[in-house]
Amino acid sequence: MNRGYKTIILAALIAFVPGLALWAQDAELSSTKMQAAYYNDQEGLERIVARLLIKSERYEPFANMEVSFYVAADTSKILLEKMTTNEKGEAVYVLQDKDKTYMDVTGQLAFEVTYDGSATAESAAKDIQVKMAELKVSFFQEDTSKFIAVEAFETSGVDSITPIAAVEIGLYIKGTFSYFSIAKDITDETGKLIVPFPVEMPGDTLGIITIAAKIEDHDLYGNIESWGNINWAKPVPLASEARRGLGDTDAPLWMVYTLIVLLSAVWFHYAYVIFLVIKIKLAKDQV
Repeated sequence: MNRGYKTIILAALIAFVPGLALWAQDAELSSTKMQAAYYNDQEGLERIVARLLIKSERYEPFANMEVSFYVAADTSKILLEKMTTNEKGEAVYVLQDKDKTYMDVTGQLAFEVTYDGSATAESAAKDIQVKMAELKVSFFQEDTSKFIAVEAFETSGVDSITPIAAVEIGLYIKGTFSYFSIAKDITDETGKLIVPFPVEMPGDTLGIITIAAKIEDHDLYGNIESWGNINWAKPVPLASEARRGLGDTDAPLWMVYTLIVLLSAVWFHYAYVIFLVIKIKLAKDQV
């Protein structure tokens, strides 16, 4: 009897284990990924942009999920804010002045962005270290040559400014909707980059052009942008397009020509009728 029970139990386990494996496979959590970067724009607006992704066939934006922003303080971390990701999977935290009080002795700030996960998705986190820096764009001229000068420097304290050497800076002409690259090089030991000004590039009607300098995706400084304006470009006059429409004071040319032909024909017939009347009268007088 005991032997029979053992056989039945063994058979039940054999049948149950594959089902358990299938259940475990179905319950597998979706993989997630957290991305984060520091940005400092032309207006001096500093922010941490986090992006949460979830993997289906590929990684896609994970919208409407709560993420937490932390700043490191000694051996602990302090919650800055909890935010919900948008349709792009992004959440943006704007840095406050009080956040910079947590700089370490090297002038760096350490941030962490976390997602706690859910019943169907794994948790995710991203750490970034940032050192505050700025760019300054200026222009100068030597004889007939014109130049763009960019200075890169750290601003880890109120009165502390340290030049940044050997950092790559991209120079662009800022358009209405995009940027046009004109140069990319590294700064010298004084934190400066000098390149010739593109005098052949078109500007506005006064020759004013906007030059943008960028540090992009740097491991320590993140993304920094600064602009400078100068009237050294080629002036481009506004194009005056000749418009001729039914609603304009100038009629379309085909209509003008048609009217001239029609009126000429009418006056020709008037003149011809008058000519015939005079000719008939003369003929009558002669009779």
